Amino acid sequence: MEREMIYERYLFMKKLLMLSASVFEIPLIQAAQEQGYYVITTGNNAAAPGHKASDEYAPFDYSDYEGIVRLAEKLKIEAISQGCSDNCALVAAYMGERLGLGGHDTYENAQIIHRKDRFKNFAREAGIKSPAAHYYKSVEEALGQEIRDDLPLIVKPSDQAGGKGVSTVCDWEAYQKAILRAFKMSRDGRIVVEPYIEGTLHSMSTFIIDQQVVAYATLNDYSYANRYLTNTGISPADNWEKAVKSLIPETEKVARKLRLVDGLLHMQYIERQGEFWIIEMMRRMPGNNCTTAASRASGIDWRDWIIRAEAGEDCRGIPGPKVSDKIYGYHAIMSNCNGVYQGYDVAAEFKKNVIDIMEYDASGTVIDDYMYQKFGLVQFYFQNAEEKQRYITRIDELIRCNVNLEGAE
Repeated sequence: MEREMIYERYLFMKKLLMLSASVFEIPLIQAAQEQGYYVITTGNNAAAPGHKASDEYAPFDYSDYEGIVRLAEKLKIEAISQGCSDNCALVAAYMGERLGLGGHDTYENAQIIHRKDRFKNFAREAGIKSPAAHYYKSVEEALGQEIRDDLPLIVKPSDQAGGKGVSTVCDWEAYQKAILRAFKMSRDGRIVVEPYIEGTLHSMSTFIIDQQVVAYATLNDYSYANRYLTNTGISPADNWEKAVKSLIPETEKVARKLRLVDGLLHMQYIERQGEFWIIEMMRRMPGNNCTTAASRASGIDWRDWIIRAEAGEDCRGIPGPKVSDKIYGYHAIMSNCNGVYQGYDVAAEFKKNVIDIMEYDASGTVIDDYMYQKFGLVQFYFQNAEEKQRYITRIDELIRCNVNLEGAE
């Protein structure tokens, strides 16, 4: 009887394909289900936690573009979500073109937005305020570049996120090592080298309709053990009013020139001495469920509107942002060394600020890559700027990851 009910539900519900199923896709899966979609997750990692939240798991390697199109046709998919993955953003755009489904940019534009070398070239040609970058397709080409020893550079693979393969260098020896590391991490064999701008790191989520920004939320981004991986954020960002005034015109310029479809356009930016530099942009939801904090701060349910846009729906009803009387944030629980995860502790003085805690792994999980492994996410708030100042620099002490060092290799 239960199987018959599931089958009947499958027949009559709209079907959405979620291309990834990490823990960060779960809020999107839930939002789609709340909108009446039968959500099917895919990917070749059967252990991904998002599969348990979805209605069905259809195993498939989404890097097979033609194969995933055939799978979508077989499943009678009516909407696609790229989740939190740059690679899935390209897949979704390709599928949208092939299947005639709305809600996604052209495959060409998806590559411009989600591949760092393509975006940097576009930014230079369009006059977008972004650090002037060089991009290379071979080690030999990159090592043929002359660099000044007194000029810090940042070297990145063009197709990785989360700081993977990224290095900051100030001399020739370090530059050579960074080039080799970046190429080793790049799947497409392309890297970006650009001036390193010393400043504070931030994010801004915008929602565009008819290439105009109709909603936004800003965040401060913080890193701890891994300086290239954001694991904490608070919303709104410092100096957010000036940032919005400066960056919204840049955002709309990008949207117009590329004729972007309605939906999320997220960016990371650096503020230095009152100037704002766009580091990268993306059309997929950022990780760490940071949109939860952004939703509380802006009064906009970002996950809900992201799904609506990706399904090609009319999103003109999205509300404008409000100014919150509190500061909302998130913190990913991470270790500062390898070992064995032994849970976490929240300091007594900070418990009053905690909204929610989601633990990803149980005690006993081996930590073999502490620079990237995340064991949970804490959502919190500050009553005011004074509380923010008191707590934010100590967040790793206030939310402590416990590690058994005897388990380290």
